[in-house]
Amino acid sequence: MHCDRCQLDFTGQLDHCPLCGSALKGTPVPAVFPENEWARPKKLARRSLIALTLVGLALVIFAGVLGGASIVTIVAGCAAVLISYVFVRNVVVHSPSFLRMVQRYFLVLIALALLFLLATGDRSVATYVVPAISAIALLVNGVLVVLFRNTFVQGYAKYLLYELVLGLVPLALVAAGMTTWAVPSIITAIGALLLLVLMLTLTRRQLADELRKLFHA
Repeated sequence: MHCDRCQLDFTGQLDHCPLCGSALKGTPVPAVFPENEWARPKKLARRSLIALTLVGLALVIFAGVLGGASIVTIVAGCAAVLISYVFVRNVVVHSPSFLRMVQRYFLVLIALALLFLLATGDRSVATYVVPAISAIALLVNGVLVVLFRNTFVQGYAKYLLYELVLGLVPLALVAAGMTTWAVPSIITAIGALLLLVLMLTLTRRQLADELRKLFHA
């Protein structure tokens, strides 16, 4: 297949030029390399995920209306379904490493917990659930920093920063009067401080290099 605009020839089942998008002319011939068979399962997985997400949204709305839930609760439930969709789609499309997937999963859990808190006003979520998720995330990251040190910081510096900030979120909930007991939030904030000290002690130079990359204009 020939592109008149780019003056290039292409093999394989192509209708348009991959460089300029113009329609190709000629007779297609088999590509030198075999067709990538992974593209089809990924496309099927994306379509299936979209279908499941639409079903999930419909179920949330139906259950909310049937149960007499408030509009805020229904919207929060739909938002939780959409957040889950974004997370799973990211895994399917980009196939991230296991550690990166774990880091993102903690962020998803925190987002879902906060959405549930905003929708229901349940203080037990602010008192126990949010601090527990943050504490587990900080503990996991502390272990990873000790085990892999500079290698882990180099690959996951932005996630470490996210976790440090999230470690302070429970304190913000205490300040807003949304908790019934401040101790779990204080423990989580201390955990965030300890993780920061650990990073500055073991990976100070690598952390500084990664921060320059992240915030360099």
